[in-house]
Amino acid sequence: MNTNFTPIPLDNDWRCFPPEDADAAFGGSLLDESAWDALAQIADWPRHLLPGAGTVHLRRTLDLEPIGEVCLRYRLRLERAPAGTSVYVNGWHVGALQADAALDVDVTDALTLEGNVILLKVTRRGAIGGMSLLPVPCADA
Repeated sequence: MNTNFTPIPLDNDWRCFPPEDADAAFGGSLLDESAWDALAQIADWPRHLLPGAGTVHLRRTLDLEPIGEVCLRYRLRLERAPAGTSVYVNGWHVGALQADAALDVDVTDALTLEGNVILLKVTRRGAIGGMSLLPVPCADA
C-alpha cells in the first residue's frame, strides 16, 4: 500500500529562550515558557541577541496525531540555518547543520504523541526556515 502523508510544517509558533534561562534540559517540556518571546515565524529569530548571549535557543512544541495501525517513520527536515546550528528533539541531539546543506534526519525514536519539543541552538547569524516533519511509511523509509 503506497499512502502519501502530508508534511507537517514547523516554521511557525516558535519561542526564543531568554539567554539566562538556557540550561542542560535543552528546552525540556516541563519548563515554563510563558516569559519567553513568541515568534510567529522562525525566520524572525532575534539575531541581535547573538553578540551578548553567544547562543540563541529557539523552541517549538508539537503533538502528533495517532495513526492507527500504519507503520510510519518521521524525518525532520530543516532547509536552511546557519552552519553549526544544533537540533534537538525531546532532549536528544539529532544533528547539526553543515555549511550550505540542509538537515534531513530520522527522528522517529525521539518522538512521542504529545508534548514533543524541538530546540535549535543557534550560534551564528543567518537565515532559518523550511522546517518540516515528514511522515514516511516504513516500507519507503
